[in-house]
Amino acid sequence: MVRPARVFVAGLLALALLGSACSEEATPPAENAGGPYPLTLTDDEGVETTLEAPPERIVTFAPSHTEIVFGLGLGDRLVGISGAFDDYPPEAQEVEAVAGQSGVEPNIEKVVSLEPDLLLTAFIGGEWKERLRELEVPVFTTLAASLEDTLSDMGTIGTLLGAQGAANELVAGLALDAGTVEERVGEARPVTCFLDLSDLFTVGPGSLEFDLLRKAGCEPITATADDPYPQWSLEQLVEDDPDVYLVAEGVPVEDVAKQQGVRNLTAVLEGRIHEVNADLISRPGPRVVEGIEELADALHEEAAA
Repeated sequence: MVRPARVFVAGLLALALLGSACSEEATPPAENAGGPYPLTLTDDEGVETTLEAPPERIVTFAPSHTEIVFGLGLGDRLVGISGAFDDYPPEAQEVEAVAGQSGVEPNIEKVVSLEPDLLLTAFIGGEWKERLRELEVPVFTTLAASLEDTLSDMGTIGTLLGAQGAANELVAGLALDAGTVEERVGEARPVTCFLDLSDLFTVGPGSLEFDLLRKAGCEPITATADDPYPQWSLEQLVEDDPDVYLVAEGVPVEDVAKQQGVRNLTAVLEGRIHEVNADLISRPGPRVVEGIEELADALHEEAAA
């Protein structure tokens, strides 16, 4: 009999490899390029990007992509990052920041001055992408709303950067670790939970964090939300009374536990209110399974003990 975790791992691997394969158009391989170049891939916004050779000068405009590039062993190719939030691994902070004053789009002149072969981003839309493309800077966007999306995107980025072997190895390891967590939490008592990002802003279906909560063995009380990042009402929170209350790192747990209404929740009264590292669960990158593990430990203390 095949164990559920092994089925889960096989499914993740198949999705990741299929995702990168389906994005690639058939193009003649370049000799001695280490990959099928010229290469054309379609990103998550439906935009085609063609590269003549593996990119040697890369700009990342999302902390998750910075982590992926380093995770593939290509950190030495990074010539630009978005900014201070690109804080992992520590050596990423040594790379030049390209964010403009708003922080939500790059400084076009700065990016162009770095002469990149490719810019990777997780931002949706933006006229700045077209401006960069007009200036012959390829822009490739990936948008992940689940663990499966995340692993698939890593496979696609590995293909794009000419590092498919490293990407396959990275994805396989993460899928195996995720399967181990899934098997562990499958033996634990089911729990309900609420993730407080700040001021009762939370996560709903369609967000990466929601998917990770479910994979960590929780049924979020926000399953009925019609927005990936809604603000929950205190009245509804009190009515649902989740088994576990999770607080994003940076929001003092002590302060949350004292708030009117929140302080009377069963989870708070019985000490099941925990801080979680927001970076691990909000960045679709190589540390995403660490995020699931941290969530699982907080949700199922008896199993982690």
